[in-house]
Amino acid sequence: MQDTYKIKWMSCASCAHHIEKSLGKMPGVESCEVNFATETAKVVFDETKTDFDAMKKVVDPLGYQLVQNSNSKVQSSEWKMQHENHIMPDWTMMSGEDHSMHTGLNQSKEEKLKELQSMKQKIFIVMPFVVLSFIYMILDIGWQRKLLPMMSEWLYELFHHLFPLLATYVLFVIGKQYIIALRRFIKTGVATMETLIGLGTVVGFVYSFIVTAFEWPLAPYLDTSIHYYDVVIVVIGFIYYGKYLETRSKLQTGEAIEKLLNLQAKTAIVERDGHEQEISIDQVRHDDIVIIKPWSKIPVDGIIMSGMSSIDESMITGESMPVDKKEWDKVIGWTMNKQWFMKIKATSLGSDSMLAHIITMVQDAQWSKAPIQKLADQISAVFVPIV
Repeated sequence: MQDTYKIKWMSCASCAHHIEKSLGKMPGVESCEVNFATETAKVVFDETKTDFDAMKKVVDPLGYQLVQNSNSKVQSSEWKMQHENHIMPDWTMMSGEDHSMHTGLNQSKEEKLKELQSMKQKIFIVMPFVVLSFIYMILDIGWQRKLLPMMSEWLYELFHHLFPLLATYVLFVIGKQYIIALRRFIKTGVATMETLIGLGTVVGFVYSFIVTAFEWPLAPYLDTSIHYYDVVIVVIGFIYYGKYLETRSKLQTGEAIEKLLNLQAKTAIVERDGHEQEISIDQVRHDDIVIIKPWSKIPVDGIIMSGMSSIDESMITGESMPVDKKEWDKVIGWTMNKQWFMKIKATSLGSDSMLAHIITMVQDAQWSKAPIQKLADQISAVFVPIV
């Protein structure tokens, strides 16, 4: 069987390669493909030999988190609690997605927005430090090349005491994730892009701190005026800004799918036992007679049983002119009825509907890779360990 899982805390294509390699070695796993852009893993496995819990035990110790998606066929009790239909106190039915939102369980997008806002605040703090460090670097080159007059004593002392404080904040607050990545590398031997950044900045910071703290004893042996606090600030600052842009772009990755999902009608008017009743779209059954009023959205795919009208199908075909429909013609769910009253028989629901197929095709397109992207992933898998 095949399932798709969400993976948190990946930082680069090398992370995706390590997860693919680890899951691919598991007994019962036939194939595994990890998409860094969408932060998901598509796994084909024998459910008699392995399951989600076993895969989670392999992935989580590497420093990542494997999360079960709502479309996973193997459903844990926690997933069922979040996504199955729920009967409310008034005996009405609430869909799993609505219930999870109601109870605060569906927090993925909110968490990403919160993470993005936190990163944005840190960017506003660290970028002035980066600009100051960058200016200092340019001035330092000018001083060494004797293109600029040497700085005054008070300015030298200011930089001498200011940069250690700024670098300490940047490394241990802004760059905390890179220190964690370095610690994870020591523990598991898994090297990623964050490992390189952590190793380089920590070594630069420690060397600079030793030179600063033991300036007089080391003066006969080293040029103690040379430090790398500015390098630590600039490297972490620019990399963190890149991560901010990456996080923002990932948040926009599912925008097309989200817009498609927003086209879905929430309720439908059906004819049951000779009476009209408005129910949730999740409660519509196959062959139900659905009543479509003028200028209302068609909630499901179906066949016109009575009436005729003009249907705006531009969301599917892109054609701006409405299409005339009569009895026994097919209509597509979530298109707009532009004229008359109709009754249709529901024929395709849920994953069988036209819109669901479109959403599936968009998701499949996100998984596809150009040959150059596959080559880049292969290079990145060996680039990090070599460096």
